[in-house]
Amino acid sequence: MPGRQPRSGFAILSGRFNLHSLGLTRKNFAPAALFVLLTAADRATKLWALSSLEEASGGSGKLFSLGLYFNRGISFSLLDDYAPAGLALALTGAFILLAACISSRRFRRMPGLVFLCAGAAGNLTDRLLYGYVVDWVRIAGYVNAADIWLAVGCLLFLVHCAGESARGS
Repeated sequence: MPGRQPRSGFAILSGRFNLHSLGLTRKNFAPAALFVLLTAADRATKLWALSSLEEASGGSGKLFSLGLYFNRGISFSLLDDYAPAGLALALTGAFILLAACISSRRFRRMPGLVFLCAGAAGNLTDRLLYGYVVDWVRIAGYVNAADIWLAVGCLLFLVHCAGESARGS
């Protein structure tokens, strides 16, 4: 059809770029904006930590403190000696989350998935850029904003699923 915008990457190159060429509509704008905001906040805090904090020494004995910790394993430093396994798990998890988000027609009503995707994207970005995840907040263990997004996402997703099952029964 004449005048129809292409829905591919060529839209950008041809000068006919708009949000619809990316598949962004009013219905899914809020989750997309939240995703961008969360991933940007995670990246900004990690860049701040890398430029401002010193590497954490062993257990400080405090429940809460700030310091750099380079996590080469997966969550809670599991598989710390097997960085390739951590990267493989992170890529697999990110792919599964992305597939769930793309295939879900109810994605915009499930903010838990947005938080999960943002957390996974933040930590996966670290693994691809540095080979480890930059953690900088000690809250009973070292974490970062992406880890908090993952925890919030799991909680919201479980609440959503519990609400769905309560409505279904």
